[in-house]
Amino acid sequence: MKETDNVGSAERCRLPQSTMDALGVQADQQVRLVYDGEAAVFTVALSDDTFGYVNNNGRERLRAKSGSFRVDVSAEVIDTDLDEETAKAEGGFIERTAESEQSELAVLAPHGGYIEWGTDTQAERMTAQLDATKWCSSGWSPGGGAFRRWHITSTAIHPESFPALQEISDREFDHAVAFHGWSESHVGIGGAAPTWLRTDVRDAISEVVDCDVRLATDGSRDGDSPENIVNWITESGSDGVQIEQPWAVRDERRNTVADAVADVFEAL
Repeated sequence: MKETDNVGSAERCRLPQSTMDALGVQADQQVRLVYDGEAAVFTVALSDDTFGYVNNNGRERLRAKSGSFRVDVSAEVIDTDLDEETAKAEGGFIERTAESEQSELAVLAPHGGYIEWGTDTQAERMTAQLDATKWCSSGWSPGGGAFRRWHITSTAIHPESFPALQEISDREFDHAVAFHGWSESHVGIGGAAPTWLRTDVRDAISEVVDCDVRLATDGSRDGDSPENIVNWITESGSDGVQIEQPWAVRDERRNTVADAVADVFEAL
């Protein structure tokens, strides 16, 4: 691998065609890169020569040395052989699912574990109340760094890189909810779902938290992209609700927030 400014995100890498063919992956799928025993997940694009590339932040994501460096590459992004306790102890990256054939609601936590702490707990709680279909991907890293190693933005998550997600990717749910965390001090309600539904979710959460709760309006983080998992997993492609929460909410009010959101969707 080499470092270059021509890779636009820390979460992306470029690999030669021969490497992508050997792995059996296409552009925009995820791969796992391992440097000196430390793994991180990247979204892949094609390199136009025989080297792979990351940008400076991508290199730091691997904690690799400056200049060129060697990595192991795998198309197996998920640690399918690890249970949750082992993944926590060893710094693994896993999926957790619970599928309901009767429910037309998907509840998601794409960044569970210590990537965006508390969000998978919320997804599990809401799923249990509504008998919904759940999908979480959760990552850990002893000593810190789970976000650095395992975060893939919601608009880039490719179902062919996540076996459990692929199993439900064609269900065409009526609605979907995704729990997230961010560094803002307020709760943001985004997604491509109708304004009335996002407003109902905003009002319900406002009743149980001490901070401001707003409809998300930041074009880069409002969650309304058709490529966002919370939207494309719905039949219409536009019935997802994305909930972004600060640390304090996920730490102190995560269960009451999950209950409030469950009440809104139960009414549907």
